[in-house]
Amino acid sequence: MHVLDRKMRRLIPILGFVVLAGLLAAMMTSASATASPAGAAGPTFVLQGTAAGGIKIIQTGQTLTFVFTETNKGPGSAPEDLMITDVTNAEVVGNPPCVLPNGFAINSDTPSCEPGFVKTGQSASIVITTNVTGGSGLVRLCLDNESTGVIAPCKTVSVKIA
Repeated sequence: MHVLDRKMRRLIPILGFVVLAGLLAAMMTSASATASPAGAAGPTFVLQGTAAGGIKIIQTGQTLTFVFTETNKGPGSAPEDLMITDVTNAEVVGNPPCVLPNGFAINSDTPSCEPGFVKTGQSASIVITTNVTGGSGLVRLCLDNESTGVIAPCKTVSVKIA
């Protein structure tokens, strides 16, 4: 019969404890990964858009400015970009400024404003100035989530041309 020496007898309970701790850690990680998708709803963004000054009718050749604002209604934050998807009967003038939650304006990465992570309760905006070319001026803007690739919600603002 083989008898374990003194060092081996001490090592066996330690190894048993390490294995047990590893199994418990694996179970906890697995349980939290399973529970996360149900309880980890992402932030909800609301998109608003208007023609600046409340303009409803404009003439060809005039300048028309649109303001689109994304607001994070929570929970959490995400890198939602304000992205111009359609401009009809108008030409975008210059590089639309991207207004960050702190009110600081930066140049956008045309055609999108990339404000980064917008925290719960905060808003970011893009100001789009256009020259009206005919028909009715229309700007369509959507939120683009860089993390998921989802493009939504979208908002269309149009102004009648006299």
